[in-house]
Amino acid sequence: MAAEPDHGCGLRLEPRALSLGYRHGSDALLVLLDLAVHATESPEGVVVTASYRDVARRLGVSKDTVGRRMAVLRGAGVVVELAGNPVDRFETRSYRLYLDFAGVSRELRKVGP
Repeated sequence: MAAEPDHGCGLRLEPRALSLGYRHGSDALLVLLDLAVHATESPEGVVVTASYRDVARRLGVSKDTVGRRMAVLRGAGVVVELAGNPVDRFETRSYRLYLDFAGVSRELRKVGP
């Protein structure tokens, strides 16, 4: 399996992140962390575009598991789906991540020489 590219982003977890994992399951936290490392900074905040299938492939879980955990994360208020209403729930969608609420912070690293 090919390695994922280096996105130049590290993550720092505060105790709140562990609490989120204890309350909603470690796999929900893992889905959030995957989204966070693949996200970008935008005027709207931290935004990621991904499909359940992409996340599932990267984490080695089923797309249905990702879908269930995304519902949990939306319910917890740390993931909000942006505009659009795709017909297929497994299509690529964009999400706003409220990482500070979850106790996760992104540390951007300089990539290159």
